[in-house]
Amino acid sequence: MSAHSDWPPVQVPFRTLRVPGAVFGVLALLAVLGAVSFFLGLGGEEHGARAWHAFHFNWLFWSSVAIGMVILAMVFHMTNSRWSWSVRRFALAGAAFLPISLLLFIPMWLGAEHYFHHWMEPGILDRDPVLHEKAAWLSLPGMIIRDSIAVLVLYGLALAFTYHMLRPDLRGIRGAPGIYDRISGGAGWRGAYAEALRSRGIAMYIAPVTAFLFAVCWGLIGIDQGMTMLPHWFSTMFPVTFIISSFHSAIAMTIVLTVLGRGWGRLENQILPNQFHDIGKLLFAYSVFWMYVNWSQYVVIWYGLLPHEQEWFVLRFKEPFATLTQLAVGCIFVIPFFFLLTRPPKKVPAFLAFVAAIVLLGHWLERFLITVPSVWEGDHLPMGLTEIGMGLGFGALFFASVLWFLKTFPLLPSPASLAAIPSPVITVPVRTRPAATQA
Repeated sequence: MSAHSDWPPVQVPFRTLRVPGAVFGVLALLAVLGAVSFFLGLGGEEHGARAWHAFHFNWLFWSSVAIGMVILAMVFHMTNSRWSWSVRRFALAGAAFLPISLLLFIPMWLGAEHYFHHWMEPGILDRDPVLHEKAAWLSLPGMIIRDSIAVLVLYGLALAFTYHMLRPDLRGIRGAPGIYDRISGGAGWRGAYAEALRSRGIAMYIAPVTAFLFAVCWGLIGIDQGMTMLPHWFSTMFPVTFIISSFHSAIAMTIVLTVLGRGWGRLENQILPNQFHDIGKLLFAYSVFWMYVNWSQYVVIWYGLLPHEQEWFVLRFKEPFATLTQLAVGCIFVIPFFFLLTRPPKKVPAFLAFVAAIVLLGHWLERFLITVPSVWEGDHLPMGLTEIGMGLGFGALFFASVLWFLKTFPLLPSPASLAAIPSPVITVPVRTRPAATQA
């Protein structure tokens, strides 16, 4: 990352995002569109299969973006990245969608017969020797229990981290919302700097634990909600590709929100081209890394020529899904690679946000491709009003929650929080040799 000499910041204004009321009105209409698309889809093809498939992959995508954004904020925190000081809140805003994601996680299981029909047919676990060996894992009650625990633990730690990142900055602000007092507490307040040090210390324990559990728990979600949809197929790289996609899409969404918030929040003096260059390098690097891990998964299966392992790729490399597969690879890897290969494009906010939006589209298609082809039995592409309408509906809920967060809480950390970040410069005392005495 590039070095920034202007530390600590001379001025840290108190700003919240100015969101026009019409924006929330449009988001409300899109949320209604998503609900209408779902209910209309229930009466459509294969007894509503497309509606449930759309619900399923959209939950996976938008939830992955939200939890990935909080993990990105944790990475900034753990590495003491000073360059990201004015960007962190935009990453942290993903926490606002987590309660909604948790609520939507419950009804998602009502469509389980459409996601897992390969192994939910009565008696098939006894007739199929491969599935018989996996019977203990392929148990719907067991899957619901372990996935629910994984989501609750991961979301709980993410919200606890968010609480401690906000707490030192919400005290003594005139006309502040009531939620400020509930977060900053009452008589237990120790002072801004002391609270910042305490919250930073607690968050430094939460962050590495949550980052580790992100790999474990979200990888488990990927296995259960993606890999088991084609139960004969397995890949030890699949959960890795799943969590890398989550983190990459989180970087892209943080860029989009940062560019938006820079204008609406009047932060042109706090978010500078060098910071866009830094986060642009992250977007570029993870585009390459995403291609690397997916190629690593593919090439081993390709030269192994094992029938069960090939099945997953065959379904996605032939029509009606082949064109979408090529489009997803183009959006996630090819376009970011060539557009962000040099330094200047990364420093142009609008252009960087445009590339980030393309990456997000690619990951949305990717979540569709890792789920739907495994269970779709038609000969046409199941991508239409139901899938796009549900995507817009989920997106409306996501942006409404994130914009509420940025509209409610300070966009920048307080001077006390910034002062609590330790200096990377270590002063080492130098022992000098005493001057020789003359005889």
